[in-house]
Formats: sequence, structure tokens, C-alpha cells
Amino acid sequence: MFWDFGDIAVRIELGHHSKTGGDAESSSKSRKPTTKLLSIRKDGQVYRARLIAGNLRSLDTKQLRAEIVGLHSPGNPPLVMFSMRGMDSLASSCLGAFAELSADLERVGGVLVLYNLPREIAKVLRKTKLDRVIQTAKARPQAKKRALAIGKKHAELSRMSAA
Repeated sequence: MFWDFGDIAVRIELGHHSKTGGDAESSSKSRKPTTKLLSIRKDGQVYRARLIAGNLRSLDTKQLRAEIVGLHSPGNPPLVMFSMRGMDSLASSCLGAFAELSADLERVGGVLVLYNLPREIAKVLRKTKLDRVIQTAKARPQAKKRALAIGKKHAELSRMSAA
């Protein structure tokens, strides 16, 4: 099923998908285990996440949420930059999941920044006004800078409210 926003179409994907990825593996301190859905690395204070497969489907949203929320530890909210490079499709329910995840992370002082967005996905975010809810950046350096700045702002606000 497609939704048409003028020159932008959003595809809704239903059905089963094959499992990708493998067993969790551990390596250096700067690398989190690779899961079934995401590859996650620590880049300084920021987690860098990317999909193992080239697309994200409706059935993946719970797993995506679990894997990113799993990065949270008390007193250390996650700053996550999520690469969208190579995404050839994105289910519309995934946009909602990103918005919810972004809001949830912000409530605990974390942040989610999507970067390397394909042109069509960026257009959909603008048309649906989700770009006001979901932080975005063009490339990894800008995403890291934005995540650190927002994380610092949240930390300052939290210190001020505790005082």
C-alpha cells in the first residue's frame, strides 16, 4: 500500500521478513554487541547505530526500540546517532516508532539523531512535520555534534532542576 504526498510516496510493508545478522559478538570496549537488527558502536560519549539489513519494517519496531532503550543505564542516558545510509525502504509505522523513541530518550536526558537520510525519507519527515520531533543531521560529524550539544543541554537542565 502506498500513501502519496504529492511527489512523495510512503510505503507500508506488511508480512514476514527473514532474520538477518547473527549471534551477539563482543569485541573492544568501543564496540557494543551486534544484535539481530542493529550494529552499535561507541564513538566517545555517543552510540553510533546502523541497521544490519537495508530496510526497517513494521515488525522490527519493537526490536529497534528494545535495542536502543537497552543502551540506557541509570544516570547515563544514551546519546544515539542512527545512520539511515543504504535504507531502501521504511515502513510508515517506523516513522512513528522513531518519533516515540526520540521523545522517550529526551524524557530521560538522552537523544536520538538520524543522519544520512535518503532524500525521500527526509521529504516525508518534512511533509509530516516529524522533523520537528525527530532530530536529524546530514552526516555523522554533524549528528555527533548535535547529539553532544543536546545531551549537554539536558544535563544542565537536570542539574538546575535538582538545585
